[in-house]
Amino acid sequence: MRLGIIFLFFLTTSSFAQSYKLAVGSNITSYVFTNSTGSKPSFLKPASGLHLALSRESSVSKVFLLDFGIHYNQFNNVGDVQNIPFSYATDFIGIQGGIGPRLKLGKGLMLISKLNASVSKLVNGNQFLLNQYIDLSGDKQFNSLRTMLGYSFELSKQVDPQVGVFVKYQHSDSYNFGSSTLNFIPSTFSLGLSLSK
Repeated sequence: MRLGIIFLFFLTTSSFAQSYKLAVGSNITSYVFTNSTGSKPSFLKPASGLHLALSRESSVSKVFLLDFGIHYNQFNNVGDVQNIPFSYATDFIGIQGGIGPRLKLGKGLMLISKLNASVSKLVNGNQFLLNQYIDLSGDKQFNSLRTMLGYSFELSKQVDPQVGVFVKYQHSDSYNFGSSTLNFIPSTFSLGLSLSK
């Protein structure tokens, strides 16, 4: 029954206008580590990483848009403890969906805001500490399925009926709970190309 409802939903949305979007950009990621005593050490600093996304966006009404796609993100970080520097380099692959309104500004310009949800999984990661690399694939702080919620703002320009370009900002927060947790808070800036059917 539940699968039938989902199939009907996607069948219904496919009858509206749709486009395929490719985005390339950068994540500036903060790590928020909470230790078993509940305190949050301040030795972690944001670092940049690559962002790639491919999605399909559909109109579900004259105002609202729905998108679903895949993404690749590097959620990186740096820091030092007692003048000993270290860094984290990670690669995540996942899926994301979003929904929100669009506002037509005229002359082919549109402002789109969305609420987003995503699920990601670590595919590669390491920590560089004391001149050696430590594999993060066995670390539950990194290798667990990571759920993120957030919002985005996009300014797009339709170049012709089939091709558009856009700039986008997205903010996300991951939600891991427990006695000792590590959460990611990336701010993503990207440029993209959209192809309409």
